Amino acid sequence: MHKRFISISTIVLIMTSSSAAFGQMIQSSTAAAEQTTATQVTQETRVTQVTKPVEPISYPVVKQETPYSGAIRTSTLEIGPVFSSDPPVVGSIDWLQQQEAEKLAIKAKAATKEEELEAEIARLEKVAKDTRNLNKAIAATKKYVGKTWYALGGSTPDAWDCSGLVLWTYAHLGINLYHSASVQKDSGPLVTEPKIGDIVAFTYKGSSRAFHTAIYTGPDEMLHSGGKRGDRTEITSISRWAKGNGNVEVTYTRIVETNN
Repeated sequence: MHKRFISISTIVLIMTSSSAAFGQMIQSSTAAAEQTTATQVTQETRVTQVTKPVEPISYPVVKQETPYSGAIRTSTLEIGPVFSSDPPVVGSIDWLQQQEAEKLAIKAKAATKEEELEAEIARLEKVAKDTRNLNKAIAATKKYVGKTWYALGGSTPDAWDCSGLVLWTYAHLGINLYHSASVQKDSGPLVTEPKIGDIVAFTYKGSSRAFHTAIYTGPDEMLHSGGKRGDRTEITSISRWAKGNGNVEVTYTRIVETNN
């Protein structure tokens, strides 16, 4: 085996070259590290710029109120008893309440019917009473047919005019009519189908004032004072008397409701 010897100058050269290479390597590493640091700083700066929170911009809020004009209408909803669609269990509180409500409703309805029935009975009793009294009064007036003379302003069987005879007849019912043909005509509702006891009134065409009145006693028949001086109380034809006095208009006024 042959041994090889390296000279000192060669070793120095190698060491010098290695040192230079090592220095370059260190410089390169240092430069790379500095470049990396600079890049990180730049990126951090960018991130800081991008991720920096933006302060919100506040604007003044203006509250607008809508004016109202006119009256405000309100309504009240009336709520009555509410029953479930499903029938309550028999014996339960709901069932007992429902039974009580139904009983009260039936009682209220019965009370209303009873009041209506009592009012109708009272009306019928009054009609029957007025019918009897009016028929009696007419019968009393008929007793003076052919006896009592016509007298302007009179109101008794001794002497009466047309409205005086009507006044005296209705006084038997406790009804005080005014001593005037026109007022008697307007003392009650006008009817087209007269009954015994209604007032017969005669007016000239074009006028609303009555100049003569009488008591209706049947179809085309009236009881009256005669109409002029020298006449006596009589029962006569309505149509004939109207035609004899200028074919005047005839109306009928009802003072009381009767069964006639």
